[in-house]
Amino acid sequence: MKRILILPSFERSLKKLSRQDRNKLNQGLESFNYFLTSGEAALGLGFKKINHDKYEFRVDIRLRVVVKVEGDDYYLVLAGNHDEIKRYLKNYR
Repeated sequence: MKRILILPSFERSLKKLSRQDRNKLNQGLESFNYFLTSGEAALGLGFKKINHDKYEFRVDIRLRVVVKVEGDDYYLVLAGNHDEIKRYLKNYR
């Protein structure tokens, strides 16, 4: 069974988001959960591999979420814009 787990880094990144972005993120997380349970990606989800064990999906045109995959566990690592994601990946490859 696939599980979605939240890391402290993800919780910290939520504090930097506006209320509107957090609402969009909730909708994006629902789409991601649906993708994991059904295998059908919502239009625009854009779930893709960004390095050996990390993936990202789009919440909207600028907000993205980094997910680390270990077996059936999907760890939410970071929510942020494209530049924040690049900065994270540069430091944690």
